[in-house]
Amino acid sequence: MIKRALAQLVPYVFLGISTIITLVPVIWMVSTSLKSSARVFTFPVEWLPDGLHLENYIEALNARPFFLYLFNSILASTISALITVTLGSAAGYGLAQFRFPGRDLLFTLILSTLMIPFEVIAVPLYLQVYRWGWIDSYAGLILPTSLSAIGIFIMRQYLLGIPRDLIESARIDGANELQILPQIIWPLSMPAITAVAIFTFVSTWNSYLWPLLVINNDLYRTLPLGMALYENQLTVTYNRVMAVAVFGALPLILLFVILQRNFIKGIALTGLKEG
Repeated sequence: MIKRALAQLVPYVFLGISTIITLVPVIWMVSTSLKSSARVFTFPVEWLPDGLHLENYIEALNARPFFLYLFNSILASTISALITVTLGSAAGYGLAQFRFPGRDLLFTLILSTLMIPFEVIAVPLYLQVYRWGWIDSYAGLILPTSLSAIGIFIMRQYLLGIPRDLIESARIDGANELQILPQIIWPLSMPAITAVAIFTFVSTWNSYLWPLLVINNDLYRTLPLGMALYENQLTVTYNRVMAVAVFGALPLILLFVILQRNFIKGIALTGLKEG
């Protein structure tokens, strides 16, 4: 009986320790953002700030146009997520529900792109964008990295579970593929669509290398670029740097809190069926 209780307790202990390890840097970040400069590196570490120094946020966010950077990050991440969901669901639908010569080979080739580091294609992709005149533009920032193979993979795996009879019934009723996709496939695939959208949104939000290559104008800079510029200034005030970090992390935290159920369900439901 004791062994059984200990066996059931071990996963909870492991999860508790992992949670603490994960949350400690976040707690320190938030705490430091509210401290005065003199109390940032005190030893032992002071987990509670010496008062709420909200001037750290005011001064840090006024140092650069961070709200413009925030808007650019939201715009780029949202459009990228919409493109990935739309094209990824269409590609996944075709790979899951249609049988044609070379289908499995095509799917394998799509998955193989996941093995290629982005750094390998960054230079040729940059040269192509330069030829198109997309440097310092939203098009250059968003479109080249929008559609991802992981989005196609998740949608394809999920759509393998959609009954073919349902789709055939819609075709018999006169619906074409452009009607079936938004009217039948999308409503039935919301968990997978939500997961793909979150993956893409977070990936685009955190992207640093590609925006660094194609954006030189402050009007199009994203939040990670703005945060790096602020951190690399000559005089580093870590409490204000942490204030900027909290500002940058807060939207993603809110996104996860709002969509966590669909996100977890989408992860659980992907990859359950092989075609």
